[in-house]
Amino acid sequence: MKWENMFQEVILDRGYGYYCDGVVENLDFDGERLTADVYGTRRYEVEIQFDGDEIQTMSCSCPYAADGTPCKHMAAVLYEWYEDEWDSEEEDEVCNISENNKESGNTGTISKKESKPGDSVEEIVADVDEAVVRRFLTEILQSDEKLFLRFKMLIKPTVCEEDMKKHKKRVDDIARRYLGREHFVTYNRALSFIREMEEVLYKEVRMMLDDKCYREAFQLTNHVFLTVAGVDMDDSDGGTEMFADQCLEIWEEILDEADKQMEKEMYDWFAGHLNGSVIDYMEDYIEQFLMNNFDSPEYFQAKLDFTEKKALEAEKSSDLWSASYEASRWALKHIDLLEQSEADWEVIEDYCRKKWKYSGIRNYYSTQCIDREDYAMAITVLRESIKLDEKSPGLVRDYRKKLKDIYRICGKEKEYQKELWKLVTEDDAGNLELFRELKALYSDEEWKDVREKIFSKLPLYAGIDKFYEEEKLYDRLLAFVQKSRGMSVLRQYTGILKEYYPKEILDKYECELENLTYRTANRDRYREWVGILRSMRNIPGGQERVEKIARHWRAVYNNRPAMMDELDKL
Repeated sequence: MKWENMFQEVILDRGYGYYCDGVVENLDFDGERLTADVYGTRRYEVEIQFDGDEIQTMSCSCPYAADGTPCKHMAAVLYEWYEDEWDSEEEDEVCNISENNKESGNTGTISKKESKPGDSVEEIVADVDEAVVRRFLTEILQSDEKLFLRFKMLIKPTVCEEDMKKHKKRVDDIARRYLGREHFVTYNRALSFIREMEEVLYKEVRMMLDDKCYREAFQLTNHVFLTVAGVDMDDSDGGTEMFADQCLEIWEEILDEADKQMEKEMYDWFAGHLNGSVIDYMEDYIEQFLMNNFDSPEYFQAKLDFTEKKALEAEKSSDLWSASYEASRWALKHIDLLEQSEADWEVIEDYCRKKWKYSGIRNYYSTQCIDREDYAMAITVLRESIKLDEKSPGLVRDYRKKLKDIYRICGKEKEYQKELWKLVTEDDAGNLELFRELKALYSDEEWKDVREKIFSKLPLYAGIDKFYEEEKLYDRLLAFVQKSRGMSVLRQYTGILKEYYPKEILDKYECELENLTYRTANRDRYREWVGILRSMRNIPGGQERVEKIARHWRAVYNNRPAMMDELDKL
């Protein structure tokens, strides 16, 4: 497998861009392990383990690769590594050719790339008159504001208010250009749009960071982030996610260098933008940064106050479901902060009681009781929750599973069996694992009667056919297949039933095909029908049945040339 196949195309594109920018350094290979540093918004360490020519594992210190996802930094290192290998092989080839030339008397040199004197930028600039360079540079900078701003930052490492306005205007112009009249960035243009926005981060923001203009870098990064968050586009390739990861990295770098005043400005910005003004999936990044940073005591208390405030605000929402979900979510974040501060359990318990109406809080509380082996309290909470959330089947199912496991741990066999029975027949009907768990509680003789009771109580959506298959009740499974409409269920169980009931299965296929062929269709449908005939030949007695059906089709449908053509291929 080519190593490129391990990466998404968009990741490869970004990795190749990094490679072309020459940001891969300290490349080292010890025969099995390849390591390198990649300089993006900051330095990232990449490690790639080989087994021969095959890549075994890859890791990178960037946030995007935290869960093992292949990132652009890994791709950049691999581009650099394989390019170096190619160069080495070609150099060896050049040396061999040169040696052969010497032996043959040809003393001309052969190189990988022909080089002419004065071709390089350095040589041309060194030889030209300074006045010419100044005149040329002036013309270029006058015609390209982007380059002018970068050049100005290069020679004067400060960003005035007027320059910041120009940087922001350029970002706005990029967005307007891609949005067009439809005010929408299409799939085909989304990647290019994200790349131009990332270029602002890589170039302008990077220069501000290098010049220690952290406040200005923060302002421009925020403007770029909010601009992308406010654009309506088809981002099926996930470019926005990678762009947001870049913003996270920059924010972290700025916070690392921020003084007290700057830190306060940053906290206020993140807290102030968790107000619904940013689209939800982008707001998640703001929330993530706020909750994962600002850990000093003053901000820790501020975050406690903030999460409680957000929970209370959510309670007042007019959307009941949304209010419950958001209030519970922020309350759980508040509890997480309390846990981080190593608050006493009594403090956390008291807070839970204040938010008791939310299922998420009761679910958290019951889990804590189980972890603390306070099973009596866990049982009480779960039973109460089943009543409170009786109109939410998914919640009831999860509560009952917890309850069932607690009874099993406590050795309360009767209660355990009762909860398991409720799950199998009502709350999680159709779950084969629970069905098997219940079966293990009975002898073979007892199970026959219990099984029939279960079958009689199963709701229609549970799919009784899979239980027939599990119990090897093939006569019932056949009856189920015969009653079902269409080919789906028939095909699903043909492999099992053809050995026991070949004639009945062939009859069912013939009946379904008859229903299908009654009306004319296109060539694709005819090809599909003939494919079904082809598969029927694998059933005992199928060859004869297929020949009979084919003769019938030729006699009745000979005015369908496409169908006859496909039938001839049989």
